Amino acid sequence: MGATPAFAQNASPRKVDVTPYLGIDQVVIAPLKGDGDVLTYTNVTAGVTASVQTRRVEAAADLQYMHSFGWGSQAPDQDTISGIATTNIVLARGLSLHAGGLGTRVRTDGLSGALAQRNSFSSQVWAGYVGPSYATKLGDFDVNAAYTLGYARVDDSVDFGLPGGGRNGAFTDSWTHTLLGSVGFAPDTVLPGVGLKASAGYTREDARQLDQRFEDAWGRVDATVPVSPTLAAVGGIGYEKIEISQRAPLLDANGVPQVRNGRYVTDKGSPRALLYDFDDIIWDAGVLWRPSRRTSLEARVGERYGSMTYQGSFTWQGRDSSIAIALFDGIDSFGRVVTGDVAALSGSNLNVIRNPFTGDLTGCAFSATGGGQCFNDALSGITGANFRYRGVAGQYALQRGPWGFGLGAGYSQRKFITPEGQTVLIRGSKDQNWYGNATATYAISSRDSVDVVTYLNYFDASGNRLDVLNYGIYGSYFRTIGRRLSASASLGIDGVKPDDLESLINAMGQVGLRYSF
Repeated sequence: MGATPAFAQNASPRKVDVTPYLGIDQVVIAPLKGDGDVLTYTNVTAGVTASVQTRRVEAAADLQYMHSFGWGSQAPDQDTISGIATTNIVLARGLSLHAGGLGTRVRTDGLSGALAQRNSFSSQVWAGYVGPSYATKLGDFDVNAAYTLGYARVDDSVDFGLPGGGRNGAFTDSWTHTLLGSVGFAPDTVLPGVGLKASAGYTREDARQLDQRFEDAWGRVDATVPVSPTLAAVGGIGYEKIEISQRAPLLDANGVPQVRNGRYVTDKGSPRALLYDFDDIIWDAGVLWRPSRRTSLEARVGERYGSMTYQGSFTWQGRDSSIAIALFDGIDSFGRVVTGDVAALSGSNLNVIRNPFTGDLTGCAFSATGGGQCFNDALSGITGANFRYRGVAGQYALQRGPWGFGLGAGYSQRKFITPEGQTVLIRGSKDQNWYGNATATYAISSRDSVDVVTYLNYFDASGNRLDVLNYGIYGSYFRTIGRRLSASASLGIDGVKPDDLESLINAMGQVGLRYSF
């Protein structure tokens, strides 16, 4: 046999699967513990799933609109728009365009994770990003550059008189600009036994709440020194300047801040107050271990933000499974975290997990080929404040024969950077969040399949806000009736336990039909 042509070796398999659908479901939610009536809904859905993989385009999407017709006065009609999308388009050699988005509904009245159908205290979250990246080689030098425009928005109906609500912690929307660039060379190319890279970046976020502004400019030089074929010592040193500022709220005649639609009214004429000012040398050192193309481990310790920092990552990509773990430490905000999570999605094989009773995303998108992401942490305790953000997050996904598994878990701590005198988010106060999601699917036959999903989230809030434990499990059965028609049935339990308040536990049932075009 002759050798495979080079162009054929580099060609990607062409796969385009776009499936629009219409569905109708009947849902019943009954309280097992706590106050509440039995709620009955008829849900009508329209959506599309897409998976695209060609030589120039790699994309995935799961988008859905749902209208819920409530039966009775205690079950109001509701509209829900939710979905995840990610795409990477190769425009030319070395030049790519990346874009993605997220839309989902969450509770932001303090009862994190509780079912939105129980009342109207829910929020619609939007997040997205778009931007080009460029990578090329100039002789022995690797040159990279990227720009990203991000946007995040929360449209809510929160009653700030409820326990856990708070005007000081509100988020409206924000725009984020990020510029990155680097130039460097690998070990033993320009200098014997060492590789060097010079990089720089600039990030600016402008948030509407009190005209808040975040600016971060940095530059650094990193070195890589191999100590064996699979292990290298890494480290870098540089300089960084961060400023966070905002204007004052407009005061009424009694000196009380004015509030409109649950948020402060900004005094446009007030001077910009500096909330955070970091200006110093930054450094870190660690190890990089790459025993194969499938496995990579990096761990670093250093000094940044005026204290010690610890960061690391581990990735493993098998033929039909993947693992990704990250240890992070930075200065962040809700807008930058949620758009960063969307930007972390990649690939064309995302398994987006939805709640069959509400249509909402349950928190994670899994991928056995890598590129999955969990959003639980970003969507818990939404706030307009900046914070020191530390934690660990991990995902595991597998697709083997008829079986599919996904597991996402993590922990984070947010230490708030706020003006002196806030009554809800006190400067230096901390929130902590633990979460876990797991899913298992099994294809019984070409026509029948089942899946089971379980989730757990504990949000430990600071100040006078509620600590909330949310948990649940549900199972679903799917059967293909015809070439385009399928049926589903689901049973589940959802519970929420706020501190000092009674637990709410609901049983849920669903039957439905879906027609795919």
